[in-house]
Amino acid sequence: MESVVSPERETKLDNMNKPHPSEMCAPGYHVVQGHKRICKSGTTTWVDEHIRKNHGKIRPGLLQENIWYLFWNNKKKYPALKPISGFKNKGVEYDEVIQFWLDYWKAQGVIYPADLNPLMIKAIIALESGFNEKVKNKKSTAEGLMQITDQSLRILGGFPDGDGWTEVKNNLIHVVKTDKLDPLINIAIGIRLLGHKYSQIRNAKLKDAWRLIATYNSKNEKVGGEYANKVRKLYNSSK
Repeated sequence: MESVVSPERETKLDNMNKPHPSEMCAPGYHVVQGHKRICKSGTTTWVDEHIRKNHGKIRPGLLQENIWYLFWNNKKKYPALKPISGFKNKGVEYDEVIQFWLDYWKAQGVIYPADLNPLMIKAIIALESGFNEKVKNKKSTAEGLMQITDQSLRILGGFPDGDGWTEVKNNLIHVVKTDKLDPLINIAIGIRLLGHKYSQIRNAKLKDAWRLIATYNSKNEKVGGEYANKVRKLYNSSK
């Protein structure tokens, strides 16, 4: 399960913080941090960091170490996306990340509108954060490139709301709040969230990329529509 990153991808993604191979593992496994263990005899020993198969209380879904592993071990080569108008070459290191996660979630059975493409998602990131991976919204819990909220983490983790309703029951993601500032994890969550938002659009006549992008921002039709128009303007001036 050791991760190997080619020199070509290291150059292309040199602005990304690559985890050490020992910090990554395939889905179905998790990393156990090094820790002290007290034996029955009372002797204290040290357990080295290691990878262990999930069982017991480990909920099904992608953990931080799985998300890292999946991306850094993928073999597919992705082309560079066009820069977003007004942002010069900002976000070039995320081009491959966007394309990988859109492909990955589709392969897992998550449905997206046929007209949604990676450059549209890059335009969303430009509008949401200006490609600032550490940005935090002062009025909400939204953070990172795609402005992921704590509520989105709960929903995509398969956890129920206050009324006991669980919105998402498969293709789950289980990360902690601070992981929202990791660009790789943030984009993985954001694209999965787009798939979930799309599944909630009931009117078949409205199930296209721009309606999805509107609902990504707000359930309010007017507010969401204005947001989608801003993304559309960025996209059209960039393609």
